[in-house]
Order: sequence, then C-alpha cells, then structure tokens
Amino acid sequence: MQGIIFNALAEFVEKTADMETWNDILDESHVPSGGVYTSGGTYDDEEITTLAVMICNKLNIELEQGLTAFGKFLFSYLVERGPVEIKDYPDTQTMLKELDSVVHSEVRRIHPDAYTPFFEYIETDAKTGELMYRSNRRLCVVAEGLLQGAAEYYGQNLAMQHNECVHRGAEDCRWQLQFS
Repeated sequence: MQGIIFNALAEFVEKTADMETWNDILDESHVPSGGVYTSGGTYDDEEITTLAVMICNKLNIELEQGLTAFGKFLFSYLVERGPVEIKDYPDTQTMLKELDSVVHSEVRRIHPDAYTPFFEYIETDAKTGELMYRSNRRLCVVAEGLLQGAAEYYGQNLAMQHNECVHRGAEDCRWQLQFS
C-alpha cells in the first residue's frame, strides 16, 4: 500500500479523534514501519489492516463503518494531495470513466511498484451506470466511501446498490449507480 494512504489514515484519525489517539494506536500496534510513512513509499498491506482494526476498536465504531468513513475522507485527501488533478473532472461519472486509464496510470507512472485496484464504469445513460471494482485487497467498503466522497465533492447525490460482492462469493464487486 502506498504511503500516501497511510498519511491519509493518520490525518483521518487526527481529525476524527486527535493526534494522541493516533500516537497511541501506533505505539500499541507494533507495525514494522514504526508508523513512519513517506507518501511515495510502499508498505505491507497487513500494516494498514492492523491499523484500521485498531482505529475502529479505539474509536468504538464497526470496522465496515470506519472503512467507509475513511474512504469518504480519502477522496478529498487525494484531491488535494494526489498526483493527478482529480478536481478538473466535471462530475463523478467522468472521473470514474477515466480512473484506470488516466488516474491510476499516472499513479503507476510516478510509483511503478504501486498496486492500484481496477475500476470500470459502464454508463447506462448520463445519470446511471454500473461500476465494477476488482482488487486483491478486497476493500469494497473503502471504495464505497470513495464513491460517496467523489459525489459529495462534485456536488452530486448518489444512490448505489452493491449488487455483487467478493465477500459474498462474486468474482468482483459491482454497484448500480444513480446520480442526481
């Protein structure tokens, strides 16, 4: 996992709780990095899993709820700090259509060792479509939060139905999306 995601997680905890809570989590987690993350560095996926579970326990929230909230926060974080100008897209649908070919392509250009999830948005019409997500990390609840954050950022309302999920035996996750 790229260090920028760990940096976002630290800021999420600092804004949701405080710096002391983040430091306590790092002290208690004994993660291999020691909690020192550079945005361009790559860290073991298990490290973020460990931190996410500890954060949710410490903040007394369900893991799924915490991951979705983090995903929503992560979108705005990446808009401001990510390597691609996500803010230049006119709406969520346009951004989703170019997510793999432009956004993730740029991430892999800058960080060749980065593993990015695969997204494919198939538009039904201007307001509806299907989004497919595939990742070895199986973090579809974070993806849902990212979608919510994107819709909020672009000033859209979003209704989504998670029709297929890897956690229910599907090969990948699929959502029906309705924008207004």
